[in-house]
Amino acid sequence: MVKKRVLALLACLGLALALPFAAFADMGPKPSVEVQTAGLDQDCWVTLLAEQTVIGPWNLPGAAMPDWFEPEEQPAWEAFAAYGDPDGYHFLQWQARVADASPATWSYMAPKHFKILFWFPQSGGYAVTEALDRYAYAAVYRVDFSGVDPAAGGVQTVTAQRNYDYGGEALGLAARFALTLAVELLIALPFGYLKRPYLRALLAANLATQLALNLALNLTAYCSGSLAMWLLYPLLELAVFAVEAVVFRLAFKKAAGKGHPVLYAFAANAVSYALGLWLGDVVPALF
Repeated sequence: MVKKRVLALLACLGLALALPFAAFADMGPKPSVEVQTAGLDQDCWVTLLAEQTVIGPWNLPGAAMPDWFEPEEQPAWEAFAAYGDPDGYHFLQWQARVADASPATWSYMAPKHFKILFWFPQSGGYAVTEALDRYAYAAVYRVDFSGVDPAAGGVQTVTAQRNYDYGGEALGLAARFALTLAVELLIALPFGYLKRPYLRALLAANLATQLALNLALNLTAYCSGSLAMWLLYPLLELAVFAVEAVVFRLAFKKAAGKGHPVLYAFAANAVSYALGLWLGDVVPALF
């Protein structure tokens, strides 16, 4: 009877984890590059020069500016189209205004390898970085214009530094880990497992599985984006449940608590999974 109930719980959990997710072609976030500036005191345009000549909808400019550009964008488009990169990088017709308070983001299928090219309308001059790479799914670079004279004309070289918010990611990971651990320990209370004889196994299993789960989610988001993370989340949660169910079944005696240890593992992970979905919607910064 117990085995049948456990199998039924597993089936219900698997179904519940699978239902909220459906993947469709060309939906969800795409690789992006954000360009931030510091010390830029005048109007400026920016683009990324790519190694490729075609990336999805992005391609080399033709003889005339496409009609989806606004008329005021034409001088920048012409300037970028006229720029000849000595290393053979290409303008693929993405451009944006950029300022210290207004970063520019190539948010749809940004190139993997690129240079950042700036154009100053007042002087007609350029500033360009060395070759860079999209080191994360949503990479961020910061360019410091201290010592650069936009009025000088010609082509100047500037340096770009990675500026990914690793501190914020670490804080989000720590917060998720603490919340999920607290929830799983709280669920242990009505099951009768939050007692000294069982606390070591309870803490060891939850610390290991929840830390592994949250690290895996962070690494997936960093390397493959938030959509991949949310698609992987139910599978990882199911794996955590399986590990904890085995550990608790072996560690706790049949009469240890008020409920079967596998049932506790199911309840604790179902609640923490639901909490994770809710937090992802209410406080997306945690993810």
